[in-house]
Amino acid sequence: MRDLVNKNITKSRLRQRNSRTGATAVEFALVCPLVLAVVFGMLEISRASAISSTARTGLIAGAREATVALTNSGNIEAEMDRVLGFFGVSDRQITVTPAVIDDSVEEVNIQLAVPFNGENGQYLGSLVGSKSVGLTIVVQR
Repeated sequence: MRDLVNKNITKSRLRQRNSRTGATAVEFALVCPLVLAVVFGMLEISRASAISSTARTGLIAGAREATVALTNSGNIEAEMDRVLGFFGVSDRQITVTPAVIDDSVEEVNIQLAVPFNGENGQYLGSLVGSKSVGLTIVVQR
């Protein structure tokens, strides 16, 4: 008698487990895209923050180069490119005013724009549109 009761309990548990398998698959199908969207969203926001921080670092490197006595706008751009390239930022716009820097120049204006796009590591750029990090610094010489 005892074996018969154990068999019935085992069969009943197997039926419950088998009927639950479909529900688990449906729950997974509903939750998985949401979890993936959150994870990839966090990665994109982290990368956007890194690009912004890198742009600031590159601008500071350009400002440091602008304080050197014998420099020109090409040297400033090259130093900024070196720093930005080290962090994987390749698409950027740098504007240095004035173009010719000599001893009579009292201030140098440096502008940097880094777009959030695939070239700079933003793979979901369509979500942020045509946004970019725009920074400006004025260096007194």
